[in-house]
Amino acid sequence: MSVRLLREPLLQFLALGAVLFALYGLAGKRSADVPEKIVVSASRIANLGDGFARTWRRQPNEQELQGLIEDYIRDEVFYREGRAAGLDRDDVIIRRRVRQKMEFLADDMSGPEPSDEQLTAYLASNPERFRTEDQLTFHQVFVSATRRANTIESDSKEIASILAADGDVDATGLGDPFPLGEEFRGVSPSKVTSIFGESFAKQISTMEKGRWQGPISSSFGQHFVFISERVSGNLPALDDVRPSVRREWANARRLEGKQNLYVSLRDRYEIVVEVPRAKAAGAASP
Repeated sequence: MSVRLLREPLLQFLALGAVLFALYGLAGKRSADVPEKIVVSASRIANLGDGFARTWRRQPNEQELQGLIEDYIRDEVFYREGRAAGLDRDDVIIRRRVRQKMEFLADDMSGPEPSDEQLTAYLASNPERFRTEDQLTFHQVFVSATRRANTIESDSKEIASILAADGDVDATGLGDPFPLGEEFRGVSPSKVTSIFGESFAKQISTMEKGRWQGPISSSFGQHFVFISERVSGNLPALDDVRPSVRREWANARRLEGKQNLYVSLRDRYEIVVEVPRAKAAGAASP
């Protein structure tokens, strides 16, 4: 059989179908039997806790320990099911590799390409992931903390009184040169934060349009700001963000498929989690 033939999508689909048929056929045969037992022994729990402590230099809390136990159970379920399906044949890698094979299988079961209706619905139900940021256009008069270390307060008050005068104010030459310029057009809140800092961005986000306001402090010095335009963010059309929506949709489907497969397989097992000896002794003592 040639390499080209092995790469044919139809042949790959048929091969995958055969594996899935065998796996679910096996599941059907065993579902009527008494569930296999997975015992998470006290010594196993102690080992999980010790491994966590070696990595993080502290003992796990209750929530973290429960997460370690659940992850061990997940490993065991996928390992047993993968081995039962023959996925470990001629493979000497540890159980995590078998679990990965089972999860790769779930990825392949994620389904066909999404339709426009599915992508549109996903976009509408997850607007926070795709909404564009607000856009802000403003001018500034900058008072440098470096150049005016001894006079910045008095100079700022003088500039404030000039900018507060009635009528149009020519702010040219009032302040100091700013490395990125005096005008910022169509900048997002995150961009403002990256340039001027979080405190500056929060204050400018609530300012009115059409008049000079300030000063606002930053690590550079003092800033007087004139906002000329503010455009609210919006949810874009599907055609404008199709690649990112498809990517997010596919990832969500993969995660859902893995979880559904795990839940369906885990339900076929009786899970026994033993209480560690130290805890059991503590609970028994008066």
